[in-house]
Amino acid sequence: MAYPPDIARALDYPYARPAGSYLFASSGTEALPPDVALAGRIPVLACGSNAAPGQLARKYARHPETVIPVTAAILRDMACCYSAHVTGYGAIPATLDLAPGAITYAHITWLTEMQLDEMHASEAIGINYRYVRMDGIDLTCEREGRLSSIHGYISLHGSCLINNAPAIVAGIRCENAPFPILDQHGMQRYLLERMAPAMSLTDFIRQNMKDSSIRAARTASLAATARQFMHPAMKIILDRQQE
Repeated sequence: MAYPPDIARALDYPYARPAGSYLFASSGTEALPPDVALAGRIPVLACGSNAAPGQLARKYARHPETVIPVTAAILRDMACCYSAHVTGYGAIPATLDLAPGAITYAHITWLTEMQLDEMHASEAIGINYRYVRMDGIDLTCEREGRLSSIHGYISLHGSCLINNAPAIVAGIRCENAPFPILDQHGMQRYLLERMAPAMSLTDFIRQNMKDSSIRAARTASLAATARQFMHPAMKIILDRQQE
C-alpha cells in the first residue's frame, strides 16, 4: 500500500542505512575513506534513525557543510528497542535497553561539538531523551576496535512493553534477540488497537502528528507501564533543555 509522504515518513522508521561504515555529507554518502580522522570527535551511538543518511540530512539541513563519519559497530547485550513515546512526525522511535545475549549491528556517529549541539536540539533533551555516557559496555567499532565507553541518547519514557517485554526495532539487525522484533507498521498497529481501535492507521498517525495534547496523553499511557534503562555505569550528562 502506498501511503502519503507524511505517513510514509512515520512508517519507514528507522530508515535505510548502509550496513558498513560511511561518510555522510549533504551531497551524498560514500564508503568511509581510510584516512578520515576521528580524533577530536565525540562518538555517539546511533541506536535508531540517527544512523540513516536521510535522517541526518533532515537534522543538518540548515548546515549543508556538515560532514559526519559514521562507523559500523557491534554492540553486545543491548538492543535498539521501541521507546514509550510518539514523535512529532508520528513515528515510535528507538531507545537502548539491556538485552542479555543480543548482538546488535549498530552505528556510531562521530560528531564535532557544533554537530553535537545540533543533534541535541533534534532529540528533545529533557522532554523525550537524556544524553548520557555509558562505561563498561561491550562495543566493537569497525574502525577503532573495542570501545569501553560511548555516548548516547536514552529515552526518558523508557522502553515500551508489549506482554511485559520490550520490542526490538526491525531494520536494525539483531542476532540472538531475547525479545520480539517488530517493524514500525506492527508497532503502530499495536498502539492503534490499544488506544483508538475505531480509527484507520493513517488517521491515527496523522492525529498524533497534529494534536500535541493527544500525542502527550498517548505517550503518558505508554510510559506508565514502560521499563527504564538500568545500565549500572551510566552517567547522565544532559537531561534538560539547554538555554
